[in-house]
Amino acid sequence: MRIMPSRINHVVLLLLYTVRVGASTSHKIEHSTIQTQLSKDNQPTDITKTNTNCVGDDTNMAPRDLAQTALVPNKQENQQQQQQHDKFPFLKDLRVKYSHQPIFLQAVEEMALSLETIFADKDRGEFYKRAFVAMAEPERAISFRVPWMDDEGRQRFNRGWRVEFSSVLGPYKGGLRFHPTVNEGILKFLGFEQIFKNALTGLALGGAKGGSDFD
Repeated sequence: MRIMPSRINHVVLLLLYTVRVGASTSHKIEHSTIQTQLSKDNQPTDITKTNTNCVGDDTNMAPRDLAQTALVPNKQENQQQQQQHDKFPFLKDLRVKYSHQPIFLQAVEEMALSLETIFADKDRGEFYKRAFVAMAEPERAISFRVPWMDDEGRQRFNRGWRVEFSSVLGPYKGGLRFHPTVNEGILKFLGFEQIFKNALTGLALGGAKGGSDFD
């Protein structure tokens, strides 16, 4: 997911409010004001093309081919990852904490590359880095079982998850994904990107994603 230069100001605003709210739990944001600011220069771009239906907004995606390439990187990808690690040392703690969720980390790294110019700002770069790390941590992650009975009367169980990110602009919005490959890491990847999709389309909403490993 790459952000066009003309859209970076929207993400900067989102980062500013992330740290501002995180510093004080009693602070209240006027959503109408934020939505007005985010709606400026709000022309459609490739990265904001997303179905706004709550169920299945990512059904056009291939069944996580990306997951397998992330789990089995080639030599060139390893070199690229090392270069990114050297470029963004402020993500070190996230990499250690979520090393078992490579797809989620890949989404974070790619977004960091898109925001590289604001991280390099001499005056506020460190501020934006702290805000970005705060946004990468889910505010809430729920894991639960889904019991059901098959046609032969046997009790079956599947796992379900709901992951919610960054409510600084408003309530969480995100769809559902049902696929055997679904796990918490994949839903974190989708929910994290949903933060920016919502913000860049001018919606005063946070990002979220839910799903289960049903076939």
